[in-house]
Amino acid sequence: MIKYNLDEDDFYSKLKSEEYKEKAYYEFALVKQLKVAGFPAVLMQVTDSKFYLIAQGYTDYQTVKERIEKILAEINTTNK
Repeated sequence: MIKYNLDEDDFYSKLKSEEYKEKAYYEFALVKQLKVAGFPAVLMQVTDSKFYLIAQGYTDYQTVKERIEKILAEINTTNK
């Protein structure tokens, strides 16, 4: 815990709490629904229910940047 500058008691308290357990289960369900099969994975959430897969597995910076710019341009075109 020292390496990450985390309070050990606080960490274990949250780890055992129902609130954080529910958050973890929500994230696991979301990842399953989005069909994320490996890590790292980068997704962009544009609405409550719409996600774009930017990258799955290693992807260089330039490619990620271009994909994000393309999605933003598409969103801007759609919203006009």
